[in-house]
Amino acid sequence: MIYLTGDVHFSNLNNHEQKIIGSEIDSAEKYLNILKKYKLACTLFVNGISLQKEPDKIKELLKYNVELGGHTYDNFGKMNLLKSYFYRKKWGSIYGSNHYQKKDITKTKKAFEEFGLKMTSWRTHAFGSNDLTFNLLKELDVKYVSDLVGDIKPFYKEVMHMPINIPIDQNTIAYGMLKPENRNPFASCTKCRIKAEEWFDILKKRVIENEKNKIPSIILIHPATMMVLDNFKLFEEICKFLSKYKSFKISEFKL
Repeated sequence: MIYLTGDVHFSNLNNHEQKIIGSEIDSAEKYLNILKKYKLACTLFVNGISLQKEPDKIKELLKYNVELGGHTYDNFGKMNLLKSYFYRKKWGSIYGSNHYQKKDITKTKKAFEEFGLKMTSWRTHAFGSNDLTFNLLKELDVKYVSDLVGDIKPFYKEVMHMPINIPIDQNTIAYGMLKPENRNPFASCTKCRIKAEEWFDILKKRVIENEKNKIPSIILIHPATMMVLDNFKLFEEICKFLSKYKSFKISEFKL
């Protein structure tokens, strides 16, 4: 059982990938077009602001076999190192206080409803959730969350948790030539980075092992990352491999 997911951010991140490709929604459509070719379902977690600022592009995504889940309203707005440090220190989460979280989740949910969609599933930007988040999601009738990372089976607590149990592309792959400095544990998201081909081998082995043990594979592969990496060449190979298995959207999971 394959649960393929991707995160699609609004342009306010202004990060390395967005500077190269522009709108992440454009890369998401190319991503979904490849999934269609291999008859794979997918859940994309998108910012609420994207539904308001780029509605025509979002409508194009809905032509595919995709579920859209919430991914905060706008990546926490103007987040910086000082603010994130303060949030972690005071509230134990980059997502901040109960008041801020409730306001942000409610705003995201409203953007979905105004667009004509029900927000059933959720992933916090940067996995910045805590127990407050999960209680708030339950209050606001969000039933599935995919925020935890590691060898954890899906479980119910406040909401249905779908932990990401395959190494994440963005956290694992080295962009371009692998240099010694990429191994620097203090470099942004570069700890233990490996070549894309090595990561794909790990993904394959983990999926095969999960299938053997009847464990669902919850995978996070970012459309923007795959586009920047090699214009979806590797992603096509991944989809070819995953097409051997049944795929589902996050909200289709049942214990």
